[in-house]
Amino acid sequence: MRHAGKLILALLALTTALVWQMEGLGADRQWLATLALSAYALLLWRAKVRRQRQQPAVSGATDYLIAYATETGTARQLAQQMRKRLSKQGCTAALTELNRLADQPLPAKALLLVASTCGQGDAPRTGDRWPANDDLKRYEGLPFAMLALGDRSYPQFCAFGLSVAGQLQQAGAKPLFPPVQVSQADPAMVNYWYQCLDKAH
Repeated sequence: MRHAGKLILALLALTTALVWQMEGLGADRQWLATLALSAYALLLWRAKVRRQRQQPAVSGATDYLIAYATETGTARQLAQQMRKRLSKQGCTAALTELNRLADQPLPAKALLLVASTCGQGDAPRTGDRWPANDDLKRYEGLPFAMLALGDRSYPQFCAFGLSVAGQLQQAGAKPLFPPVQVSQADPAMVNYWYQCLDKAH
């Protein structure tokens, strides 16, 4: 992050210097170009910060590891909200796609999952390769909780999230509480999930 910031500032300084050295430009146009370059540099910086916050890779153990499987982005948004909430409570939490869960160190306290179900009980694109390269035995004894997202109008309601929870439990992971099933991101059920999580930790 720091290196990227220094690079953006260096490029801003260089291009600004070039603008002021150009002959034939009036002072008004030079100031306008300088402001435009500064605004562009700010946009680059904000985009870099946003990408940094959304990077799934983590280093070192945290209190919680939040894995999400999403197709439209709803599960990822809820996972990000979950991380912010835990951070306000003084806990550390890392975020990753379910497909990349095998690459992450295990958390100190619990694994939290937010998994959407697509179509007729199918996995979303960020969870369709799990647990292909993951040794589920490593989760033995690890506390976990599942927030399963779906739509009650489909017969296989929350099937993928329930399947993931079942696989983890069969591998010896310990559920903090039964999976919470949420239809169409119902806020009342999401709040119920938080209540269960607060009681569990």
